[in-house]
Amino acid sequence: MQIITIFILLQSLLFSCKYPEDPSDVIEDSESSSWILNSFENIDQYKAFDNSSKADLRMLKNEYENLQIIIETSSNKELTIQRENINNPIHLMVRRVANFESVNDVLVPCSNTVKPERKLIQLWLTFKTDKDAKAGRYSEVIRFKNDEESYKITISIKIENAALPEQSSIASVFGINPNNLIYYGLNEEQKTEKKKQLADLLLSYRISPYFSTWLSGTMKTEVNSSPYNWNDTRTWDYLSDPRFNRIALPFHGLSDEELGTMLQTAKNHGLLSKAYFYLWDEPTKTSEYNEIRLYADKIHSYAPDAKVITTFYRGPEDGPHADDLFAVFDLLDGATSIFCTGVWSLQGNENRSQQCKAKLKTNQEWWTYVCMADYPGLSHNSSGIPNRAVMWRNWKEQSGGFLYWVVNGFSSMNPLRSRSELPKGDGLLVYPAEPFGAEGFCTSIRLERWREGAEDYEMLQLFEKKKGRGAAESLLYNVYKNPSQFTDNIKYMEAFRKNLIEGIIE
Repeated sequence: MQIITIFILLQSLLFSCKYPEDPSDVIEDSESSSWILNSFENIDQYKAFDNSSKADLRMLKNEYENLQIIIETSSNKELTIQRENINNPIHLMVRRVANFESVNDVLVPCSNTVKPERKLIQLWLTFKTDKDAKAGRYSEVIRFKNDEESYKITISIKIENAALPEQSSIASVFGINPNNLIYYGLNEEQKTEKKKQLADLLLSYRISPYFSTWLSGTMKTEVNSSPYNWNDTRTWDYLSDPRFNRIALPFHGLSDEELGTMLQTAKNHGLLSKAYFYLWDEPTKTSEYNEIRLYADKIHSYAPDAKVITTFYRGPEDGPHADDLFAVFDLLDGATSIFCTGVWSLQGNENRSQQCKAKLKTNQEWWTYVCMADYPGLSHNSSGIPNRAVMWRNWKEQSGGFLYWVVNGFSSMNPLRSRSELPKGDGLLVYPAEPFGAEGFCTSIRLERWREGAEDYEMLQLFEKKKGRGAAESLLYNVYKNPSQFTDNIKYMEAFRKNLIEGIIE
């Protein structure tokens, strides 16, 4: 079971699709019943576009690109997925678009077959280029066929002679609720392996994951970027993965001796500079600030350079600094080294971001996070280009990191339900695959679009190194002016990306 589960993971499913065609059973391809859409279009509105069976992509090395494919079939008979030209530096994953709570958002791995529903298939194709790919043009031919019908899609992919870095240039840390996984029939080791599979998945999205639980009745958080216990030798090998930009370490459940041992072990493995402690989520009272300081003092008694992150969207609700957002930087000075503000508190005003950065002292960082119905954000109200704009904002405002509270914040796993008290989509970026007839995990369309923004961030970094900050900001200005003004035109977004690539490779 473990081998099958691992196989269907998104990262492992960036497969080469070896489905040879039987030359004795050739069926004429139909090219008039398909549509190829940009991954930011509304797939339900495909009829508003002309039929298409061919498309062009331009990619850097170590990059992902997505397309949406719609095919009106002659029947509901299952189709086999066949890929030609498998000996190239491009990996392909085919997923079907599925619905959760009345929204098309779930991407379900297809393996090598797909079954139409009401004579229709709606698919999400993801292409990934190798980090050491040879620059050049490649042709991808993909057929969906059975013994009665065949539909051919042809994608021309040009790989440019530049690469995205393996490790994200910005700390993007996303939480996982380990209690919201489907563990039915699994022993303890298999449960741990399932946690690791989800963490591995997020690592492939330029995300440094952490497992997070709240201590009962409080906003205290216990976090760990490893699926294993801190004192399991596998933890330190896992956290040494170069894709981790930052690693979260646990605190509340450790004795003083264990805390000291863990910090020394992190130092011995050269990981202390990446480590952070997430002790409390959104403190609101002066007494909570005082507790954070006590916890930080204990950590710093063993490792003075250890980092503590505090998330907040306001100042304390009591005391002389009531509701003063910027007072938090003074109240937690010396205790917190990563000040992570909710974008709600910034009020869409970039001057407030500048004020936050101006409060920083030596060895301190300023990060941001989105939640609830923040716009641009990652809930359903932000679906589409706003998902991508999240990382445009981080680049423009020069935050040191981006945090997202949890990717699997369901209220119930059986049946699968979201939390009714939250905006739709908040805290739901990864779904269990079992309710959708698969194994492992399904990502959301919103997470795919966020990763497009994370790759834009890397391209802006590369562009800035060649052309300077001013030129990069001028280019971004064509699609993103500020948190309240950014494009809703997909053509402009495509032109922005084209100009980014040309500036990088020239």
